[in-house]
Amino acid sequence: MKNLLIHTCTYEAPATTDRDGNKTYGTAQTLTNVRLVPVLATAKSDVGETKDDRLTLYIAPGITSPDVTPAELARVTWNSEAYTIRSVTPCYTKGGDTVHHYEAALV
Repeated sequence: MKNLLIHTCTYEAPATTDRDGNKTYGTAQTLTNVRLVPVLATAKSDVGETKDDRLTLYIAPGITSPDVTPAELARVTWNSEAYTIRSVTPCYTKGGDTVHHYEAALV
């Protein structure tokens, strides 16, 4: 599986909010052995279609270094673009007792 995790990105966990209401983040960590895959989507509305393109970040416990559990609202930087984690889905092994990998939707 490690041969599929070919990317490196920067991860900053959400910390608090400053007095002006802006989000603050913890110390940036460089994550190695992750995978970022574009998800191309189109959203339809009353005014027409709009692009809703985003990325999915794959993190594998025990393979991704350092070992981190992704959190919603964390910031991920890849290819000089900053993204925010909208949702995190743990995917379990066949027995259902161990997390095989995490899928994080980035916007």
